[in-house]
Amino acid sequence: MPSWLRTSPIKLGLISVWLFVCATVRFLSIPDEGRYADISRHMFESGDWLVPRLDGLPFIHKPPMLHWLSSIAMHIFGVHVWVVRLVPVLAASLLLIGTYLFVRKYLSQKIAELSILMMATNLLFFGSSQYVNHDLLLATGITLSVFCLVDFSLCNRKAMLFLGYFFAASAFLTKGLIGILIPGMILLPWLLYTRQYKRIPAFFNPFALLFLAALTLPWLYQMQQIYPDFLHYFFIDQQFNRFHSNQFNNKQSWFFYLVILLVSLLPWLLTLRWTGLRTILQQQRLNPIGQLLIWWLVSVVIFFSIPPSKLAGYILPALTPLIILCAVAFEKSTLNTQQLTRMQKYAPAAFVCLLGFVLAATLYFIPLDFNLSSVQKWQITLMAALLVYSPLLFLQLLHRHKLEYAHYVAACLIVLCSVVPFATRIFDIKNNHDQINFTAYIHPNTKVVFYDRYYYDLPFLLDLKQPVYVVTDWQSNVSDNYAQELSDGLQFEPERRAYLWTRAQLNGAIDRKAPMIVISSSHDYSLEQQAKQVIHNRNFDVLIFNE
Repeated sequence: MPSWLRTSPIKLGLISVWLFVCATVRFLSIPDEGRYADISRHMFESGDWLVPRLDGLPFIHKPPMLHWLSSIAMHIFGVHVWVVRLVPVLAASLLLIGTYLFVRKYLSQKIAELSILMMATNLLFFGSSQYVNHDLLLATGITLSVFCLVDFSLCNRKAMLFLGYFFAASAFLTKGLIGILIPGMILLPWLLYTRQYKRIPAFFNPFALLFLAALTLPWLYQMQQIYPDFLHYFFIDQQFNRFHSNQFNNKQSWFFYLVILLVSLLPWLLTLRWTGLRTILQQQRLNPIGQLLIWWLVSVVIFFSIPPSKLAGYILPALTPLIILCAVAFEKSTLNTQQLTRMQKYAPAAFVCLLGFVLAATLYFIPLDFNLSSVQKWQITLMAALLVYSPLLFLQLLHRHKLEYAHYVAACLIVLCSVVPFATRIFDIKNNHDQINFTAYIHPNTKVVFYDRYYYDLPFLLDLKQPVYVVTDWQSNVSDNYAQELSDGLQFEPERRAYLWTRAQLNGAIDRKAPMIVISSSHDYSLEQQAKQVIHNRNFDVLIFNE
């Protein structure tokens, strides 16, 4: 490896650029990316930085930090998909930098470099850095808050106390109380276990607490002034009740996050010598940083495993301590390349090669409704070949001592991660990027109607300036996420019920000959017969009325 690539700032910079380039490849995924991209677009275009809105209705399931940052990016670069993804990429970069600085200071330069390589190529981390939602931004705020407050505890630098509270406040403004609760849940038991009793009062510095309040309370106060029921809804309904609710249809087993974390570590997990792992953990238990990392990992996994509703991204706050512990174990396991086991040497290349063969096999087993073009088939073939042959090349370089072992593993995974957004671009047929062939029919007075479904990415893709009308059975469909989200908005602005239609209201608009476009996947032939024109797309039909 060239000497200039060996410096950590260069590595961090290249990783950030790589994450950004990969983030520009895919189209918007639904529902999350379509939902949050359009909320941010509305905030940017309306100038209303206080109330996040979905289809014109208040969307206050979560605080506005994600949308603030995305809107700022839109002010600078304009409204584009890649601009929306700047926030998770920047959050990922900031998390990598913070992890590197903390680990270098309290463990070693070598472990710090291993940590950022393992984290950047971790499948869960990489995927989160490419996906627009609150999870990675929250994890970054929580992790950096813990790092800063631990540094304050050990070095007594007051600036780190304020910086830790700043990141805790940013985490709170990303996803609520959990942004403050988790750092406290990690730090207080650690302080007690390491017998730092006298340091605890220092964390409650009045000026630091005022600083935290000044960052978090203004938004809460302003929202409560506008909506008298806001605090109850935000803290009780969306924070406490949601913790044990099955409402959002993500019920998983208690061991779900253990599986997610273990799978995300592949193939790094296969490079560790398990015979010495117990000794390594015992060694880490003897120093304060090791105790912190172990308690951090265990407590966060237990905390998020309690609610029945689970999603992979929720466990991101536990990823950093796990990565650091694995980096320590990796360093102990691979001190000498000559002593590598066959598993350690061949598993990373074999893992990526196997996925290459799986990708190639999709050409023969993929359902016909994907309707791949010849160009897409050639792209899949090329990606599969890259996944098969690149690891073999890296393996040869390892044998010739031209590539360090850690860089060999990382290089295999960089190829794999780089292929993922391109493959996703081909196989993700749920997005609607190529189905906006009816924009010429949309005029300023045209009503756009979503029939029996909310197409989250279409308002963003169509650059709609007015809310869409949504038609469904609002009495029985409120269990669906989109119906629940829109219905919740009516609690605060009931006058916007005018945009939530029943079938009878849709029929009335047709009878009045209102200029209207209905986007539907219901294949309601009685409705289609009344339309002047029908455009059939992959995910929906476009019914044009009174053009």
